[in-house]
Amino acid sequence: MSLLTIEFNKIGTSLGTRDLGAKIRVSIENEIEKNDKVFLDFKDVDVITNSFANECFGKLRESISTDTFRNKVAFINTNDFIQRVIISAL
Repeated sequence: MSLLTIEFNKIGTSLGTRDLGAKIRVSIENEIEKNDKVFLDFKDVDVITNSFANECFGKLRESISTDTFRNKVAFINTNDFIQRVIISAL
């Protein structure tokens, strides 16, 4: 089983633009194809904007099946604020 963790803190502690969200979404889509599970790790990330979350996670959710999303994508180490933003984007 191949597992991959994408560490968002290496991108930044505040993630805010649609352009950045789109760029990351493409890389996540590529990794989902190659791996059995992709962990999206938000350790040490303070904030994400609705624009970033909609572009990255909302459009990711639209581009793959519900089963694939549930089985292959996991959000970890989200603070309460980030968790609420992600939920609203999905």
